[in-house]
Amino acid sequence: MVSGRSIMRRLALSLSASCAVASPCFADQKIGSAVSIEKDVRGATAERSARLDVGDEIYVDEILTTAAESRGKFTFDDRANLQMGPSSRVKLDNFVYSGNSGVVFNATKGVFRFVSAPGEHKRYEVRTPTATIGVRGTTFGVRATRGRTDAVLIDGAIEVCQASGGNCRTLDTPCTFVTVTDAGVTRPRTLRSNGWRFDSNSCRLPGPRGGNEPTQPPDAPPTDGASPPPAYDWGGLSIGFNAGAAVGDAEFADPVPMRGAGFLGGLKLGYNWQVTPHIVAGFETDAEYRSGIGGGTNGQGSASNTRGGYLGTFRARLGYAFDRWLVYGTGGLAYGHIIAPKNFSGANVIGPAYAQGISQNNPFLPGWTVGGGVQFALTDRLSVKAEYLYVRLQHDLPLYATNVAPYSVGVCNISGLHSIRVGASFGFSLNDLLSSASAR
Repeated sequence: MVSGRSIMRRLALSLSASCAVASPCFADQKIGSAVSIEKDVRGATAERSARLDVGDEIYVDEILTTAAESRGKFTFDDRANLQMGPSSRVKLDNFVYSGNSGVVFNATKGVFRFVSAPGEHKRYEVRTPTATIGVRGTTFGVRATRGRTDAVLIDGAIEVCQASGGNCRTLDTPCTFVTVTDAGVTRPRTLRSNGWRFDSNSCRLPGPRGGNEPTQPPDAPPTDGASPPPAYDWGGLSIGFNAGAAVGDAEFADPVPMRGAGFLGGLKLGYNWQVTPHIVAGFETDAEYRSGIGGGTNGQGSASNTRGGYLGTFRARLGYAFDRWLVYGTGGLAYGHIIAPKNFSGANVIGPAYAQGISQNNPFLPGWTVGGGVQFALTDRLSVKAEYLYVRLQHDLPLYATNVAPYSVGVCNISGLHSIRVGASFGFSLNDLLSSASAR
């Protein structure tokens, strides 16, 4: 029996076809149909978006998606078929070669198994954000994740290349695979028995079953002359927040040490490049609020707590990645409000006489910072970190109204602090942005 959803979808297609006859609007080109649907599988074109049922037709330029724990199988008019695993997304694009038409599977993310048609039929091509795979007379599997593609040959032969057109590898031995990242294409290796299995009749794909964002396969092959690519790609843009403690390392006047603590927290923005499979370079900038920091005494005079203020940095970062762990050093420009007391009192603070003073200004000055930290990726987008920074601002003479002079007096001040903080970041790569743009 044909479902209600299927009837509505076919009615929509009929109306679309009528539009093609009556006006110049584009008529959909059918290229296959759904033969197996498990749970939530959807198809979307420029004219419609609908949940798919068995028997529904699929079209050029249609975007197919599967929800979590959902699967779909599609057969094309030349008897090729495509299986999609959970949380997957593919767009069916058309292209022309030597006067004949073919289909490009733009697989943005997820797990796929493809069986091409027997004999000489359409040419198919699979493209992910990092790889291009040429297909003819072949059965193979693909897993596309952020910054990485795993291609596994089940039968036949495939050529796997970087999406940039760089390195290529040919797989012609069943149950071998390569991994493609921005760093290159790994040498073909045989899969072990503890990988991810698409179905009971195919080779095992790298990574644990059920995970939509797999970890590095246990037998991931090394690139020629290089280390194996990491399972996690640290490259890309990230936004997030920091929060922690600011501990003073300031000196006021004669000097009075200021070693109190306060709160520090705000937002951050950064960009990383995965220079090699293990070396990560980038920059980070942050803008934070600093609360007042406790004052101190030198036994003769005392300084109160400071005013609150702003603290920002713009830093370079260089780190070493251990899969989902990143250890890094950082340093660069700092800028913010000085660390000076709201008021002070005592003898031998600004002179031999007893003096009292009240702050008249809160200068904003440049400086420098250096530090390091450790970062851990909880998911392919969310990471957390613990970080230490030492900040030193430019020396200054903030003004104080005192009882020993009829005018404001500049008092020597050295502003430094230790920042001990934790943070969380949400990241996305350039490939994510490009894939999102192409999908539109």
